Amino acid sequence: MSDVGVLVGDGALMVIAPHPDDETIACSALLLDAARRRRPLIIVALTDGDGSHPGSVAVPPRRLAEIRAGEQLAAVEALGCGHAEWVRLGLPDGASRWDAGRAAAVDPLVERCRQLGVTAIAAPHPDDPHPDHHAAADLALDLQARLPQLRILFYEVWTCRLAPDAPFRQDDLTPFRVTTDREAKRQALAFHASQLGHVVPDDPAGFTLPDWFLTLHDSDFERLSWLHMPGEAPGAAHFDAIYSASPDPWDVRTSPYERGKRDAARALLGDARFDHALEAGCGEGCLARDLLAHGQARRATGIDQAADIIERAQQSAPQGLRLVQGRLPDDLPEGPYDLVIFSELLYYLPEKELERLAGLTRMQMVPGAAMLIVSYLGDTETPLDAPAGADFFIALFGPELQPVARHGAERFRIDLLRWRP
Repeated sequence: MSDVGVLVGDGALMVIAPHPDDETIACSALLLDAARRRRPLIIVALTDGDGSHPGSVAVPPRRLAEIRAGEQLAAVEALGCGHAEWVRLGLPDGASRWDAGRAAAVDPLVERCRQLGVTAIAAPHPDDPHPDHHAAADLALDLQARLPQLRILFYEVWTCRLAPDAPFRQDDLTPFRVTTDREAKRQALAFHASQLGHVVPDDPAGFTLPDWFLTLHDSDFERLSWLHMPGEAPGAAHFDAIYSASPDPWDVRTSPYERGKRDAARALLGDARFDHALEAGCGEGCLARDLLAHGQARRATGIDQAADIIERAQQSAPQGLRLVQGRLPDDLPEGPYDLVIFSELLYYLPEKELERLAGLTRMQMVPGAAMLIVSYLGDTETPLDAPAGADFFIALFGPELQPVARHGAERFRIDLLRWRP
């Protein structure tokens, strides 16, 4: 189970709902989190759901669209998101995927994402079996193609209807189980009376949410899948080329940025004393050396994939510092550790490798261990930017990895967390 907020990041959230009620059925955790944080929120209503009761005379499509839009607004307000900004595209129910309005919406939505600082978009899973759900997923992917750092979170509404052998996109997705407030979700869903059979009196063949479906979604949990960021993470040759051009390409020993970053990391740790610290992606192990010199760690192990840097650093390594050459995640040195440091590293690994790294790190930490994640806030030229890499990695641990403190600076951010399995 994961903190849904960390998947979204620090910015605004956009939720794309193919029909009024999809956001309540499968996105309540995201909406409740947005309410708690007062997170800026845009809800894009792809259709107004006017095709659910085509045989009704008493409630014709235009009137049904008004009713369903009002139900959607009331449900979202019941989840605490009365501050949401709405974009109603009014595309044809059941045919939005083929309507020109879907493509025409991309440019204004891209501009709104930029203006509001959207960091994540929630949309139905691409294989959720309904053409309007496919259209909503396509719209999210079109937006990410224009803004590559957008995080895409796919939610599932009707995937329960898929046959076991049906196509289902999953190779480039990481699923997360997130907690929601079941009672709040029930109260919100009750506002969708037209889909519960309480509004339209003269169309018995019209659509209503089936009991088995409502039971399935009446849960403390929802499933969101993180779409892996497009592009290729740099390999070992990238770093070999950097280090061959200069023995200290980042001026780690002397630059005010690097020294300030290490001082901030030590300050965040405060008076805590650690038996064995791991510095992953250590370079020359400058932060580990500082921790040893100031008595904040008794022993330290550093790992870096650059063989020349490790060989040079070993020549001046103080007592208590062990330096290992290897590539993460597979060469993670054995612990156990009560402090694990990832400094400007995680965004260099693709999501699948971060999944493995999280699993291996969990095995090497003692209960109560601290984790320090340092993230550079500039352009990293990697598929995952630094905040996304840190947030994704943190989410992999679920509620076992608890936030303690954060230091924010102009060019970097440091997260201090505590592992309580």
